[in-house]
Amino acid sequence: MKALITTIFTIGVSILAGCAEPEPRVAPRPKVNWNDVQSIASAISVQHDDLKKMTNLKGPNSSKGILDTVLLRAWKLDEDGRLSYQIYVIDYYHGDWHFYDTATDSKGNNLVIKLNSRDVSSCDYFTCAHQEHIGINVSREYLEKNQDNGIVFKLSGKGGEETFNIPSTYIKAFLSVAK
Repeated sequence: MKALITTIFTIGVSILAGCAEPEPRVAPRPKVNWNDVQSIASAISVQHDDLKKMTNLKGPNSSKGILDTVLLRAWKLDEDGRLSYQIYVIDYYHGDWHFYDTATDSKGNNLVIKLNSRDVSSCDYFTCAHQEHIGINVSREYLEKNQDNGIVFKLSGKGGEETFNIPSTYIKAFLSVAK
């Protein structure tokens, strides 16, 4: 009888463990002093890809949301040395899809977005958790114009909207590394 109870208990625990939500992929938050340009600059990753002949720069995750990601990234081709810049966002939320299709900054500028992907992170009986991966291509000039006040922008879609922020110190740090 004791063996039967132990077996049933073990099976029950195994079944319940299978119901646990998988942890979403989130850019880790490094220990950064967000008020210090040098601290942020030291957290920027610079990697060269010998096969693609390109250098990738990726800033730290500056999102205030626990499961969101907001960062700057850039690519530099060895061939011409020009840098391409992008604001990269992963918005994690519960409920219906937001279907982001527009981005507007606090100065009223419409920003061109590129949807990288939409993922269902997990579901329960009542709702699902979603992630939308968005790239917003920007120029160095745009970043330079906003390095004193930061960038506040809103992603909007037919199912919802969300506001994000990139601090001025973050932009200054990224521009100091991305040359």
